[in-house]
Amino acid sequence: MRVNGYTVIDSGLSAEFIERLKTGIDRIYSTQVSELGGEQALESISDTDIARCAMAYDTDFLTVATTPNLLKLATKLLGPEFVLMQQNGIINRPDRQNYQIKWHRDLSYQHWTSSKIIAFNALLCIDEFTHENGASFVLPATHHIEEFPTDQFVRKHEKQIAAPAGSFIVLDAMLYHRGGLNVSNNIRRAVNHVIGLPFLAQQVSFETAFESTGIAPPTDPSVRKYLGFRWSPATDAKNWRERRLPRS
Repeated sequence: MRVNGYTVIDSGLSAEFIERLKTGIDRIYSTQVSELGGEQALESISDTDIARCAMAYDTDFLTVATTPNLLKLATKLLGPEFVLMQQNGIINRPDRQNYQIKWHRDLSYQHWTSSKIIAFNALLCIDEFTHENGASFVLPATHHIEEFPTDQFVRKHEKQIAAPAGSFIVLDAMLYHRGGLNVSNNIRRAVNHVIGLPFLAQQVSFETAFESTGIAPPTDPSVRKYLGFRWSPATDAKNWRERRLPRS
């Protein structure tokens, strides 16, 4: 991770649980399509085949986000304080345009470097990632440089990461990467998490998302902190102070 900017780890989740996530992602995406009145709305903002904030629709995805192997890695990379910035299900179909195929960083629009990891993404492979179904490409060590490298560098050094179902592909969030083209006959699904230091903004307020879908939010204080409940901005000066008063 420090030198090349990526690694692969086992999630520790059972094969049966991983299999259940397939139908979960498909169901969540169908629900979100209905919420906006059809896929044309998603197409207009280049957001098709993304199941956003999945845990607010199905608690299986909260289990994924709080998998012990993932949280241990977050502690090792970031220290004791970190927050889940986003969780999105990704559906890579063989017959659809793939918006993830362009080189990008997961801290969007940020083109600078840091001496330490400030965020990383963990992509859970729900289906096996193969060269045929569009396994992710990375440009090793590009989290150390600000600008995108030359075409010659890309051709010489890009690497496609094949990984078994149930594993996390872990990337420094500043590493350039892209999705591959799915030329198989099957859908390839994954769940991406971006975990970072608390000063970084979340994509969605998970606290509000649970309220809007009616899914019961977690009660474990450490999980609530991880999901950003503690780090959301205070509503006013009184609320800011009340958060800091000693608990009786």
